[in-house]
Amino acid sequence: MFDSVPSDAVGYVASAYLFFLLVVLVYIAILGAKFQRISRELGKLIDEVESAQEAGADSAAESPPQTTTDSPLREESGV
Repeated sequence: MFDSVPSDAVGYVASAYLFFLLVVLVYIAILGAKFQRISRELGKLIDEVESAQEAGADSAAESPPQTTTDSPLREESGV
């Protein structure tokens, strides 16, 4: 039943599978690089926010809070 010699299409099928595997690996590599870049940028943003909060806490401890009644918190709408 299986004594026949495989046709030449086996090479093409193997090539197609290898090409598909290569495409999937390249896609995963691109996603990994993108996630790594996003993670790095997110870390920088977190550091900036933390340093701004520390600077805000330091300046609040040094000077009393300033309250101004010159400008309203909400602007009047013309509607």
